[in-house]
Amino acid sequence: MTRSETTDPASFLHTLLPASELRKLARQTGFLKRVRKLDVLAFLSAVVFVLCGRGGQRIASMRRSYALATGVQLARSSFLDRFTPSFDRFVAGILGRLESRARRRRPKLRGLLSSFKDVVAVDATVVRVHKRLAGRWPGTRTTTAPAAIKVHTWVRALTGELLKHRVTGERRSDGKAFGIDWAWRGCLFLFDRGYPSSSMWWRIDRVDAYFLTRLPASHKPSVVGENRRHRGRARKLLGQGLHQAARTLKRSIIDVDCDFGAHIRAYKTRTGRNIRTRFRVVGLWNSERRSFDLYVTNLRPEQMPAEAIRDLYRLRWEVELHYRLGKAGLGLNDLHTTKNHVVTALVRAALVRASVGMQARRQAASTLPPGLWINTERWIRLWAQVLGVFAAAHALGRTGRRAFTWNALARLAADPNRKRRPNRYIWESGQWSTARQ
Repeated sequence: MTRSETTDPASFLHTLLPASELRKLARQTGFLKRVRKLDVLAFLSAVVFVLCGRGGQRIASMRRSYALATGVQLARSSFLDRFTPSFDRFVAGILGRLESRARRRRPKLRGLLSSFKDVVAVDATVVRVHKRLAGRWPGTRTTTAPAAIKVHTWVRALTGELLKHRVTGERRSDGKAFGIDWAWRGCLFLFDRGYPSSSMWWRIDRVDAYFLTRLPASHKPSVVGENRRHRGRARKLLGQGLHQAARTLKRSIIDVDCDFGAHIRAYKTRTGRNIRTRFRVVGLWNSERRSFDLYVTNLRPEQMPAEAIRDLYRLRWEVELHYRLGKAGLGLNDLHTTKNHVVTALVRAALVRASVGMQARRQAASTLPPGLWINTERWIRLWAQVLGVFAAAHALGRTGRRAFTWNALARLAADPNRKRRPNRYIWESGQWSTARQ
């Protein structure tokens, strides 16, 4: 796809998703078979790009949006008939292109992050769907949500750009939906405790990637090495159980290597086997809870000091923010349909909106002077308003109003609290050590 770093906001959609590319993709996926009354780009604009706000994704509002953009009023049944499996493939193709474009753009990491290829926040969210879909996607809450799906996403921690996604049933384990290969070598992954498998950690380490997560309570590792020297008659932790030792320690930082068991599954002619592996565990004292926050990682002390681990892990909030904004203003949590292919199409449409919005935020943020940064929630609300204007122009093959500039949009969405610099911007500028002093 063509790069859009130098375009103005009015031409952003044209450059990011050229009309010729979209029409070609529509033919390849079978959504566009012959030119008829329905305009593909206008339909795409009404269903995918126009944000529905807190009311969710209503088919009726999409139909009205299409009529306002084109002047053509389709019958309700005729409009509904366009939501076919081929349309789901069409939207999936658009989202795949946006993800591929984001993956190809390697970020410029600074400071303590300069040795990594990328920093990726991984998580999943549950979306309730119509109860008639319980046979396809059974939920875990059989009374309140008999049917639900789980949306797994990989989000670039510093920019919020979507890199990878997967839609499964709610009962699908987060760890089992995570797949990694050598293409992610050198990347750092941030997980929550929903990914407790030491076997998965071993696979990440095996492809020369890195991970950081909270240590699940189900793991009871023993200390096999210490990475930090303490003055005086400090207690030695070697050979002790980590949790038991942490309850009585008086120090503020624990930095040790621990022993974990991992299962290597059978593959081709190789049988499955159990192995012992070693990972670093960092404990940072939490004065509010009067206990240690324990993190497990394969980052070495020379790569990331223990003092930086907690702030680094907080970058994972980007994926939580991604879901919160998606459900609050991008229609991710309001799916009123009984057809499974329409559910996946609407979910991917919400992810397309989020991906376009985050890529646009990166463009706008680059125009701000030092000392100013964009508030993501403000940006999503603002982008929801201007995207409708750009999408309507995109559907008609024209550019939008050029009164908008990236700098003007960025200043409208700038964070009013300039004294509280977001953690993301501290890491992005490579000034973590300065911020801690």
